Amino acid sequence: MTIKNFIIGLLLVLSIVACNTDVKNNNNDESQGYVAKIDTSLTLAQIAKLNNIGEPYLRTKLGIRQNIGNKYSISYMAKRFNFTIDDLKKIIEDAKNEQPSAKNTRVDEDDKK
Repeated sequence: MTIKNFIIGLLLVLSIVACNTDVKNNNNDESQGYVAKIDTSLTLAQIAKLNNIGEPYLRTKLGIRQNIGNKYSISYMAKRFNFTIDDLKKIIEDAKNEQPSAKNTRVDEDDKK
């Protein structure tokens, strides 16, 4: 009888603790913002395409002329043009996070009338 009461009490305590524990949400929701996708073996054009951002925009922000480095990896370009991968990541994330999201700009049918 005491073992049964102990197990019931333990289950009750565990249930209360589980219900009151704040679990972090690991989803990439809008509160966290956009996270840039970067692989140092890719070219700047490939990174731009992967992140759906214009390559000319990235080149302008990084100070790289249009006709330079089309075939080199971003790690080589970072050394040559004196920027870090974190600089590139910040440029992409800042640009993507200041763009209005599709669900914020979508017009509902009720709003059209």
